[in-house]
Amino acid sequence: MTLFPVVMPVIEVGHKPSGKEKVDHLSRIAREALKLSAEKSGVRLGELLKDEKGAPCPVSGNYWSLSHKPKYVAAVVSKDKVGIDIEEMKPRPESLFAHMASDEEWELKEKSWDTFFRYWTAKEAALKVIGIGISGLKTCRIISVPDENHIILDYKGQVFLVEQLRYKNHIASVLKDDNQIEWVVLDDFKS
Repeated sequence: MTLFPVVMPVIEVGHKPSGKEKVDHLSRIAREALKLSAEKSGVRLGELLKDEKGAPCPVSGNYWSLSHKPKYVAAVVSKDKVGIDIEEMKPRPESLFAHMASDEEWELKEKSWDTFFRYWTAKEAALKVIGIGISGLKTCRIISVPDENHIILDYKGQVFLVEQLRYKNHIASVLKDDNQIEWVVLDDFKS
């Protein structure tokens, strides 16, 4: 099966939204990206609902996942459980290195901000599939970094293959497993 993860820029509004208004604005754009992923996949989505834990509920047997940051959003639809995450790659407090990965995980790949964000988004994508948030960060382990675009993770014996895309100082990760991935990157989206 082919998945069509969509990465789309955040369109500026006339003023700088904050709080709930900002989250609603980002969510609306992420849902536009999801709509495009569904169209490319030949899927028609209905109402998007979440369960009591906030995890997306399947729609007509189709799973979905969203991620939004101030400059870009990402979304994907799949027949199987799926997760996607996007982050802007910018330095954070160095204390986060120890929070993100164990010494054994850091031995797999040079400790750098690029690797940090690869690990972060890969773990977030896998944890979305499981239906838990960042509370599972330490339990979700990087077990292999086969190349610059893929990471293999383990969560309590469940193994995940994640594919990654770098774009304009952002990195997006999507659960790949046995699927083909065709990234859809829009730079000039108009709502």
